[in-house]
Amino acid sequence: MISHIIKISNVLEFVNNTTKVINEKNDQTISGFASIHKAKTGEISFWSSTDNESVQSINQSNASLIFCPSILHTNQFKTNSTLIFVENPRLWFIRCIKNFNSQKISQGIHETAIIETNQIGKNTSIGQYSYIENDVSIGDNCIIYGGVQIFSGTKIGDNVKILPSVIIGDEHFGTQRNESSLLESCQHLGGVNIGNNVELGSHTSILPGFLEDTEIGDGTKISSQVYVGSGMKIGKNCIIAGKTYFGGSSIIEDNVYVAPGANIRNGIRLSKNSFIGMGAVVVKNVSENTTVIGNPAKPTLHNSEKHQRTK
Repeated sequence: MISHIIKISNVLEFVNNTTKVINEKNDQTISGFASIHKAKTGEISFWSSTDNESVQSINQSNASLIFCPSILHTNQFKTNSTLIFVENPRLWFIRCIKNFNSQKISQGIHETAIIETNQIGKNTSIGQYSYIENDVSIGDNCIIYGGVQIFSGTKIGDNVKILPSVIIGDEHFGTQRNESSLLESCQHLGGVNIGNNVELGSHTSILPGFLEDTEIGDGTKISSQVYVGSGMKIGKNCIIAGKTYFGGSSIIEDNVYVAPGANIRNGIRLSKNSFIGMGAVVVKNVSENTTVIGNPAKPTLHNSEKHQRTK
């Protein structure tokens, strides 16, 4: 739901480019967001596909405003909806949600949170029953939801969002058998270093490094129930989907996409712009610009649609 009254003219001003527009109705009020098949009058939607059914799907929608692929602007549409043609409709739909959506996060530190550190930046919010140890630093404008546990040796940058029940820098897993085949372990000496504009999904666990820090680069987004092994190095602007497992000391370079349920063996390198398919079991290094699928994971062709969603 939109927090205040906006009109199509406000959205057009926000997009702020010379894109093609059909049925420009500047005074029509916008009240919310929905998928293209369920949208009602007053709502914004989007369509990313360019297949033969695209024009029909757009014509049949009741949305008041639809973001459409630029390549479709020469088609003949029979619709009362305002159509805005852009290169990436889903991206502009997301930007509108971020800019106009009414959802607000409570500011400040909740009274039930246990905070031992004094290194917390400006405008950072910490939810109920979170626990943050000493020797933790958190930057400005961060949002930490309830039930998060952050242990000593963790450094968090600015504009980081951490969803409920995330655990960062907790007890290690790196035992060694002794001469009697019994297991011995010791405290890890490394920590966790998280860059700016990172997002961590619910129930994700990030282990500290044994001797060097586990690192997550700027702009990387990690979904729910992801296990980040000890000493991993994750680059910038990576997307890591839910229920993914990474063994320790793996290296994930910039702009890598890891689909749900993938398993990456310890010590593996995923090079820049690689794509790891759903449920893939990766036991060998992956080269740049390569898609791998299966068990064991093997190279295949990139998806020509660039993995965009249309609904």
